[in-house]
Amino acid sequence: MTVTEMSTTKDQLRDEVLAVCRALGARGYGGVIGGHVSARIPGEDRYWTNVLDRAFEEMTVDDIVLMDFDGNVVDGGRGVSPGIDFHQGIYQRRPDLHAVVHTHGFWITAQSAFARPPLMWHNLCTYFYGRTAVAPDDSLESIAAAMGDEDVAIVIPWHGAITAGRDLGEATALHATFEYTSRLDVTLAGTGAEPMPEESCLKMRALVESANYLKLTYDLILRGGELATDAADPAKAGLAAVVR
Repeated sequence: MTVTEMSTTKDQLRDEVLAVCRALGARGYGGVIGGHVSARIPGEDRYWTNVLDRAFEEMTVDDIVLMDFDGNVVDGGRGVSPGIDFHQGIYQRRPDLHAVVHTHGFWITAQSAFARPPLMWHNLCTYFYGRTAVAPDDSLESIAAAMGDEDVAIVIPWHGAITAGRDLGEATALHATFEYTSRLDVTLAGTGAEPMPEESCLKMRALVESANYLKLTYDLILRGGELATDAADPAKAGLAAVVR
């Protein structure tokens, strides 16, 4: 890969982080300060992420900064969340993961008060069956360390949750699915309803993974971001389309 090609790839990844932030805002994860999206640059100990002082739906390209694995902003010169360090912690612990999404979505935050993985109330919940860690607290050191070799999500008790994936599409679609899973858990836990039997969970997980659900969900999320962008400013129409 040439230097020019590498630069183009970095810019495309930055733009995808921006598109995801805007799309998450459009889905109701915005409106507040807090939450971060990141994408690791292939072959480097660096990643793009968003600044702290803007809600997801407000983000522009100037609000996406480059971080190194020592927690330094190396391009952008803007302030990031003091809780950003678990991103590089996850990347260092799990080289197979290249994107992380953390929000304080309402249902995700509510479910985190159970301080346990969500129960299996629907077939889509099984994406997280046996793959959800629980951090002992919300200290930076404990969050990344909680993630096991197969985990795709971490519950941070009384705080929120993280999803991680092989790319931004996977991490983002998993996050939306985790919000749905959390809503079911908060709504049904303690009602007398019975979650899916343990012996059915792995079989159902294999079934949902055989579908193209996560890719289709990511496309849906990006379309929502495009519609919101078009409604807010027609000059920015098509922002999300560039990352497909």
